[in-house]
Amino acid sequence: MAQERVQKILSQAGITSRRQAEQLILQGAITVNGNVIALGAHAEWGKDAIKVNGKLLQYDEERLYLLFYKPKNVLSVFTDPYQRLTLKDYLRSLKKHLYPIGRLDFTSEGLLFLTNDGDFGEKLQKKEDLLKRYTVKIKGHPEEEKLARLYRPSSYDDLKMKKLRPHSVEILEELASKSLIEVTLLGPQAFDLRLYFQNRGFLVEKITRTAIGPFTLKDLQPGSYRSIKRSQAMALIRPSQEILKKEAPAHEKT
Repeated sequence: MAQERVQKILSQAGITSRRQAEQLILQGAITVNGNVIALGAHAEWGKDAIKVNGKLLQYDEERLYLLFYKPKNVLSVFTDPYQRLTLKDYLRSLKKHLYPIGRLDFTSEGLLFLTNDGDFGEKLQKKEDLLKRYTVKIKGHPEEEKLARLYRPSSYDDLKMKKLRPHSVEILEELASKSLIEVTLLGPQAFDLRLYFQNRGFLVEKITRTAIGPFTLKDLQPGSYRSIKRSQAMALIRPSQEILKKEAPAHEKT
């Protein structure tokens, strides 16, 4: 077996993503055959003794791909120094080293993808045409002009959000004093949807991620999960034949 970069080995072993593995290396947390390594170091899987924070790396060939319904007020991580609820509190029965692909903020809820397949996670995070859908509950009934603000990045967003904006926005339902808005995001960008709405004058009550690609919250309750087949997961990272096409709102046409 040929030598490979240590961060790639850690990713393949499901320990963490390559980017996070690089941070561990920079922190001096990785050793190979008893020696602390530098970024760019190589090793041979199955021959060299690779340790993460002193624990010998054990390869687990079984790959898991889970769809998890993250409840509100739960961190999208597995450990927290302040003892807040994390993913670990709901996935203790699984003896695999899983990590989430992307995150949801503490107060948001909805679909999270978890896996111990580092290569798959890296590819999915970089997929340019990956669709993610959210339902946002806001106070009031926004008029067309206010809704159009969601398509216009502000100067604050130019700095913090890199001019990101939703792929599509539409009102799903108007309740007595509130509205449900469906938002579709496209691509790998990190997107603080709550902040995005708040900076445009919306009072956000609830955000739920309802879908990632073709996968939805169907049959899931907050705190529950279901597994999918490897073939289904791999289909997500293959080039898409067609990106979701929705006609732009009137205020977006040129």
